[in-house]
Amino acid sequence: MAEKKSLWQALAGIDRRIVYLTLLVVLVVPLILSLGLSVKPMKDVSQRVRQVFEQVDSLQYSGMPLMISVDFDPASKGELQPMLYALLRHAAARNVPVLVLGLWPNGVGLAKTALEDVGREYGRQNGVDWVFLGYKAGIDAVILGMGENIARVFPSDAMGSRLDQHPLMQRVRRLADVGFVVSLSAGTPGYLDWLLYAQSRYRVRMATGTTAVQAADAYPYVGTGQLRGIVAGMKGAAEYEILNQQAGFRQASTPAIDAMDAQSFAQFAIVLLVVIGNVGFFVAGRRRK
Repeated sequence: MAEKKSLWQALAGIDRRIVYLTLLVVLVVPLILSLGLSVKPMKDVSQRVRQVFEQVDSLQYSGMPLMISVDFDPASKGELQPMLYALLRHAAARNVPVLVLGLWPNGVGLAKTALEDVGREYGRQNGVDWVFLGYKAGIDAVILGMGENIARVFPSDAMGSRLDQHPLMQRVRRLADVGFVVSLSAGTPGYLDWLLYAQSRYRVRMATGTTAVQAADAYPYVGTGQLRGIVAGMKGAAEYEILNQQAGFRQASTPAIDAMDAQSFAQFAIVLLVVIGNVGFFVAGRRRK
């Protein structure tokens, strides 16, 4: 007959199915209920995110467009796609024109979906309020070419319309005509290419949005003034959404804020399960002795 396990032995050997079920519950419930508990500690938004917001906000007075480079693919969608939506909604609310392109071929579909979604929300018109350049192979040659003549690199947009037919492109000829560039970067190519070939050569004002694990590598460029801010990971995206809310963009959805609860609860649950397992292991071991 099998020996009956003590409570401490049971805690030390928690069935993995219980662990998976616990994580499923703490991930799904916050996403469904949108509790907003993780937002309260983030009301004091980090300075790096606020810098990006202020740079985009200032474009409403200059008439110059915001350029967003979608330098990620579906693998990084969870962290970077909310940033793309937040930036597009901010620009739309301030009536700032937007140019969107991508250095990653797999990011084109994500960018197109976001542009169309926000375009419908705010009644934005293709060719007037935004232009989707799409993807062009070449990376550094593409950036350098746009520094001289955007239409020479992209004779037509992603939908096949000639670039010179768009009213927006009548006043935007090269990177010098762009007010601010944000590279939403998941790796290489990404913000480093923009720093080397757009910021250093053409003195383009720029910032980046990165995954959380890459943010530390980008911080030094803020200190040198080459980056005008960083939106880092899901938390950074949620902070940008908070700034949108504080500016009065109440109609904008907040996927990053909604996801922060699930992320926070999941991290807490993992730590709690690790503590419980270790306490059970050590107490059961002492009792055996």
